[in-house]
Amino acid sequence: MGKRAADKSGSMSTHQKRAKRFQQVRERFKNPQKTFDISPGMRGFFVTCTRGREQKSASETIDLLEQYATQLYPGIEEDIENENETGTEPVPTGGDIEDEIAREIANIKSTSKPALFRYYFTTIECVVFIKCHRKIDPERLAHYVFEDLAKTKQRKTRYTCRLIPAKVTTSSKIDAIVKGATEVAHELLADGAEPTTFAVAINIRYCDDIKRDDVIPAVAAPLDVKHKVDLKNAKHTLVIEIFKSICTIGLVENYNTLRRYNLMTLFDEPEDVKAPKVTPDSRTEDVSDDAQVDGEIA
Repeated sequence: MGKRAADKSGSMSTHQKRAKRFQQVRERFKNPQKTFDISPGMRGFFVTCTRGREQKSASETIDLLEQYATQLYPGIEEDIENENETGTEPVPTGGDIEDEIAREIANIKSTSKPALFRYYFTTIECVVFIKCHRKIDPERLAHYVFEDLAKTKQRKTRYTCRLIPAKVTTSSKIDAIVKGATEVAHELLADGAEPTTFAVAINIRYCDDIKRDDVIPAVAAPLDVKHKVDLKNAKHTLVIEIFKSICTIGLVENYNTLRRYNLMTLFDEPEDVKAPKVTPDSRTEDVSDDAQVDGEIA
């Protein structure tokens, strides 16, 4: 009896140790994306949302982007799937257990959809980053989304505010930002580019190493040679979002007309339709750069 009791006790002790070890591993991977993993070179979308609804915003935004991406890029999922299968070994057709397992895995892969978008946690309240597949142009897709929503007047998101394309992602150093902005605006800087109007919109969050007054002149200088600044109705707006050590840059069209690419205010009544307030100083208007700072995010 004593020996059996000791064996039983030893068995329980081993089981308890294993259970404890499993608990530790599970806790380690409980929140696998709760770190700042955004790095230069990523392409996607800078997203703002209501406080505490980051994951819900990311989920509904990815649904929205997937819906329009399949419209803008017909057959993109099949193309990505075929691209992933290129160079893979053929599935065995034999009858042993290894071949059966290989066939089951192949069937699972064939029924799963390729990931066009992926959510990245930013560690910043109200800010989300969504990475897109390299076959997707975030600027083109964002413009397509807002043009369609403005036309159909159908609200398809609940928690998401601004949806800004991140064509280029760099570090938050001034030299890297200027280089990235030049890359994003290469079509406007081309020799044969037609003169147009432009503006620069910049927001800085949790980064004290750089000032907007240093970024705007450096970024706008090359564009100012060929094009005219228009802070109210610019045809093209270079949107720069700096957060922590990362900067995302995107060039958008009709930024103010499309309500600064804000899904919550896109369906509001246009400003020029609202009755203006009559004041003794109504003849003057503030057109400073501060008008381009987005104040909708807490």
